[in-house]
Amino acid sequence: MRTVYRYEVAVDDKWHEIPMYGRPSVNPVLHVAARKPDVVEFWAEYRDWEGFEETRWFRVFGTGQPFPNWPMHHRGVALAADGQLVWHLYESEGMPPP
Repeated sequence: MRTVYRYEVAVDDKWHEIPMYGRPSVNPVLHVAARKPDVVEFWAEYRDWEGFEETRWFRVFGTGQPFPNWPMHHRGVALAADGQLVWHLYESEGMPPP
């Protein structure tokens, strides 16, 4: 069976710990959007859910904002404030740096 869940990540220059069911390679981020300028939302699909929970780390960076040289994956782009703000959602490989 498949299910889609929605999550929120605040735009606040911090990493956010999000408990999710399944691994990124099996249950990828499907879509990224921003309905408010200070929050990025994303949707992830779960296939054959077996109750496995894993903590995943996400952070939002703005276009032109420097980010650490850390193993991360770009998960998508979200436009806010009528396209005046462009947010990039990244997922860390493991626990991010402080």
